[in-house]
Amino acid sequence: MYNPCLLITNREAFGMVGLQTENTLAIRTSAFSSAEEAALQKANFQAKPKDRPYKEMPLEFNRCTLTLRRDTILLMQKGQGTKIEYMEQCARSAYIASMCQSKALFDLSAAAQIQQPADRDYVKLNCRLRWQAENLEQGLQYVPLDLSMAKLIVFMDSSFANNQDLSSQLGYLIVLANKDAHSRQYVHSYPDSYLDSTFNIWGNVVYWSLTKCKRITQSVLASETYGMVSGVNIAIAILTTLKMITECLGLPSIPLIVCMDSYSLYECLVKLGTTNENQLMIDIMALCQSYKRCKITEIQWINSNNNPTDAFTKAMPNQALEQFINSNKLSIQVEGSVQ
Repeated sequence: MYNPCLLITNREAFGMVGLQTENTLAIRTSAFSSAEEAALQKANFQAKPKDRPYKEMPLEFNRCTLTLRRDTILLMQKGQGTKIEYMEQCARSAYIASMCQSKALFDLSAAAQIQQPADRDYVKLNCRLRWQAENLEQGLQYVPLDLSMAKLIVFMDSSFANNQDLSSQLGYLIVLANKDAHSRQYVHSYPDSYLDSTFNIWGNVVYWSLTKCKRITQSVLASETYGMVSGVNIAIAILTTLKMITECLGLPSIPLIVCMDSYSLYECLVKLGTTNENQLMIDIMALCQSYKRCKITEIQWINSNNNPTDAFTKAMPNQALEQFINSNKLSIQVEGSVQ
């Protein structure tokens, strides 16, 4: 989760390497592995021994475990949940949430904003810590996808001035998914055209984030725009890496779809609406330029009940995130779209 970019080469000795805090995850050929060993010996560098996951034999990676189950990969915590001791271990719980339990992000982020906790704050936090301690096997499951038909989808949401210091929370979720072949297709170009279109996705969580906005937000639109800017920036970085992978495999480029449940932000982007905040207008124009240059393939205004990032910013969220994590499937109702 720390570095969304991969180091990749498309030479005969093929390899992809993802750098993490304590470990390195790589897919490589034997030739690449041998060249790597030779380079390490020549530079007189020491490295951890190589290991690989086997079916039902978990591999420890970045303080988590990777397990192969049939044709899926399961990412879970490595027992940190058994060491949780409530308030003193809030940081440990936040680490677990950032790695493989995104459903816990809101409660832990809200607890981090509290400077002088009251009894009710302890009760809320303890409920979440207890849930983590009792649900050690709650993690992320990664399923196989058709990369030639895959799409990178960014969901985003924000909460305006909900922290004690009246700052905002910005959340986004990035998934790599295939659209269901039976989804109802739609194409239209104006936000005034309201449709009841629904499509289903089958995919994997790639990246997620919930952070406190460091900039002063004077409106709901501002917090939503800043959240979208953060999500799109990371998505384009990931898309650059995916483009290198698809080029190596001779596959078409993966399109980027941006989904939001805010009509005001959607209208601002597709109609280039105006605002009194100069800095905000700069961000909106930058997003529009990304769309015009085809870095963003499609902008969708979706039903708020189908937005999985709702669970990042609300105490009583919808069930979209839980549904997607449990089944790797999600049905999305589109209210408006522009391509």
